[in-house]
Amino acid sequence: MANLKETSFWEEGIYQWETSDPVLGGENGIDNVPTRQLANRTKWLKDNKLDKSATATNAEMAKRARTADRLTDARKVGGVAFDGSADIDLPGVNKPGNQNTSGNAATASKLLKPCKIGGVAFDGSTDIDLPGVNKPGKQHTSGNAGSAFRLYNPRKINGVPFDGTQDINATPAGAVMYFARDWAPTGWLKANGAAVSRTAYAGLFAVLGTYYGAGDGATTFNLPDLRGEFIRAYDDGRGIDQGRWLGRWQVGTPISHDDPVGPEIFDMVTMDYSARKFGDPWIGDLPKAFYSAPYSYQRPAWSGNFFTMTRPRNIALLACIKI
Repeated sequence: MANLKETSFWEEGIYQWETSDPVLGGENGIDNVPTRQLANRTKWLKDNKLDKSATATNAEMAKRARTADRLTDARKVGGVAFDGSADIDLPGVNKPGNQNTSGNAATASKLLKPCKIGGVAFDGSTDIDLPGVNKPGKQHTSGNAGSAFRLYNPRKINGVPFDGTQDINATPAGAVMYFARDWAPTGWLKANGAAVSRTAYAGLFAVLGTYYGAGDGATTFNLPDLRGEFIRAYDDGRGIDQGRWLGRWQVGTPISHDDPVGPEIFDMVTMDYSARKFGDPWIGDLPKAFYSAPYSYQRPAWSGNFFTMTRPRNIALLACIKI
């Protein structure tokens, strides 16, 4: 006794025995047709894992999908018509093209929508140069200070225009300052009356000219000499210090007086001072410190009860002029 052969196939219908059918067994006998058809359906359902809720409609659709040679409604894939009857190529995916294949940068030959980078059109098809980045230019490339040769927005420093193309003097040429050291810092010269080059210090020469001396009369000019001098503000028409021009030297004027406190006598050894009392005659020597090395002081001139002086207490600093 043998078992029926089962095929995983959805039978469209089950054969009905007719009264006229002969009784015929065997593999292809009429008596085994309905049974074999049911067996085929059962195997097909098992192979396709359909549960009890599967309907004949689902089974029909599954069957058609296995046997269909094309889609009932053709579709497009990447803009290319596809009905399942033949393989297709998608330009930009498995061959070059300009289609919008989002996320597929590895095979795209250019951008679907060209853009501008630093004002230069870019679609990805060729290399580009950005002026101001990999070659000189004046474009506004924010944050690219490494290659910029001027400021996009020029500024002023102490009123002097500055765009980064050249050095500037924020302190104007001819300004005078005092420094607590014995050499001139960079950008300054000692105000010592020296003759200096008119070309090397053209900016300063344009301000001073030969006002403080013409140097050799051709290639040099003189700086003002402020060594050992007190500075007095220029009268400039006020009438207090009349008859004197800017930069002109003036001798000291002695002052005689006898005040109730008297001038201070400063002792450089004890770092202390005492005061002469009103009416005390100037008799005897001044404190030893006035003559002790390394200090060098000139004894004040006196006459009777009057003391003459032209110099206040002071400190020496180096006067320099801006070039």
